[in-house]
Amino acid sequence: MIGKQESNARCPSCGGRLREDIATIPYIFPNTVIVVKHVPAHVCANCQESYTSGSVTDRITALLHRLKDLRTEVSIVAYEELERIPA
Repeated sequence: MIGKQESNARCPSCGGRLREDIATIPYIFPNTVIVVKHVPAHVCANCQESYTSGSVTDRITALLHRLKDLRTEVSIVAYEELERIPA
């Protein structure tokens, strides 16, 4: 059986088990919404809350700063595309 690997780590929100997975994470700001798809994350098997590693978070933070400067109302990007964009 092939599935997502669960770890012994627990969700800080509900205590459920975290598993390695791919997430879609929305970021909501006063004048824009940015959705990042296909983000490698640990996802709670119970409440579905997503947690990213420091390196993934750093990469997304850099992207968010650039996209907010574009002043678009909604942006949807795939995390894989970040690998092609210099930080």
